Amino acid sequence: MIAKRRRQKGYTLIEIMVVIAVLALIAAVAAASIGQTLNRRYSSEAEKLSIWLNQLADFSVMQGAAFGVLSKVNEKTKRTTQLSAVIYYRNQWVEVSFPEPYKLGEGASIAWLTDDTDQEPLVYQQAALPSREEIEEGNMRTAKDEDNFLEPTLAFLPDGYVEPKGIIELNYKDYEISYSYSWDIEDLRIKMEKQKK
Repeated sequence: MIAKRRRQKGYTLIEIMVVIAVLALIAAVAAASIGQTLNRRYSSEAEKLSIWLNQLADFSVMQGAAFGVLSKVNEKTKRTTQLSAVIYYRNQWVEVSFPEPYKLGEGASIAWLTDDTDQEPLVYQQAALPSREEIEEGNMRTAKDEDNFLEPTLAFLPDGYVEPKGIIELNYKDYEISYSYSWDIEDLRIKMEKQKK
């Protein structure tokens, strides 16, 4: 009579190694998928900014008025959180609700690399000019004294120019690619380029 084989309880070393290998493979695929999702998110946000800027340029040409980009800055962090559209109307810049403001995503920062050595306003505004009484009294206020005085960082002019000339850079914290936007004078469009930091 042959003795019955005893059944082993537990797992063999090979079975444990196969399970660990499968879990490692799943983790690697998940990490790559998360990385691709973040890359697509940043790329999509950068494309939206390009579309938003080109929309302002188109509005400027179609309506025959200057449109500007106004930066809204967080007082605590001193970082730009939103870009709003303004139009030059009746000798002053006025904020408009369309197109809707462009909100920067979390971890995004914008740098304005413009040639603004002369520090003059983009378009002179009525509010910036002193009144006759102020000139006579010698109390000439400046544009910086106005609380509700809007001064855009960038202006699209109806003749197809952008002032001041320069580059806008969009960066994301913990992301190796940055996006730059510049005015293409031949196509009258904002062109976007991406480069490694």
